[in-house]
Amino acid sequence: MNHATGRPKVSIIIPSWTGAVSRTVNSIEQQTFHDYELDVVQGVSPAAAARNLAAQRAKGEILLFVDDDARLGHERVLELMVNLLESDARVAVVGVSQQIPVEATPFQYGVARQVPRTTSPVVSSDLVSNPPLDSYGFTTITTTCCAVRRTVFEQVGGFDEALPTGEDTDFFYRVRRLGYNLVVTANCYVYHEPAASVKALIRKSFWYGIGHALEVRKSPERGAALLPLNRWYGKLGLIAAILAFPLSFFVHYYFDTRRLVFSFRPLKTLSTYANLCGYLYGWYHGKPYNRAPVPHQRRSHRDLESSERQTQ
Repeated sequence: MNHATGRPKVSIIIPSWTGAVSRTVNSIEQQTFHDYELDVVQGVSPAAAARNLAAQRAKGEILLFVDDDARLGHERVLELMVNLLESDARVAVVGVSQQIPVEATPFQYGVARQVPRTTSPVVSSDLVSNPPLDSYGFTTITTTCCAVRRTVFEQVGGFDEALPTGEDTDFFYRVRRLGYNLVVTANCYVYHEPAASVKALIRKSFWYGIGHALEVRKSPERGAALLPLNRWYGKLGLIAAILAFPLSFFVHYYFDTRRLVFSFRPLKTLSTYANLCGYLYGWYHGKPYNRAPVPHQRRSHRDLESSERQTQ
């Protein structure tokens, strides 16, 4: 706590529809860095709206966003993230690597092996991870766990609440347009569970597809559309993708690493085509996924545990 201002340095924001966040909060309480406030936003969807709502109330100069199904990997995660953010004024966002927890099911390990960006390797030195400004591409940083300078967050106007998913990619793109960098923190990681069932995998991939289509429609100048359906070659590509469905179980192209893989990966295929269906829906019919906002409160760890018991 800054004794001169009475404000914490970091505001930790956890969006959660159910409020089941005890594992996330436990990992935060074990950190060596303690100059923070904790805000759990329950019952607000989409997640972009929950994050924006909490950011308006936050007192810290750094906003740290953590998903409710993630937990910090070791006790120095917050310390290292804050140190990196304060070391360079051109760094606006810092993130961490993602690892699958040891208690994950065999199915989840399969998802981690086959589906892109489910996990990311732990880097040994700070790594700039800027998304391209004028093409389709990735940053390994996501809102699963990332810290943002509050001044930059306000400068870009926060997350776009019209995007049900992909709001982090859109946000990072706008940050990059201002000339700031995104950096993955060295030796920092979170445990984040992949989809636990085929249904969950398909549902998540479908919504990712919707979010990407809406993001492409929002910023056509980026040229980020894998299938520009307003062009003849985009529609031709769609037909080719449909015809190639049987072959796609054995031949896979990973856009994040630009590599072609020949192997039987059914989960990758299901995820890809669910994403494609979502993309089609988002392109032609997609609308924001909204629920009525519910006022949120700053709650103690004891309150959170009581809420989770009631949920269970």
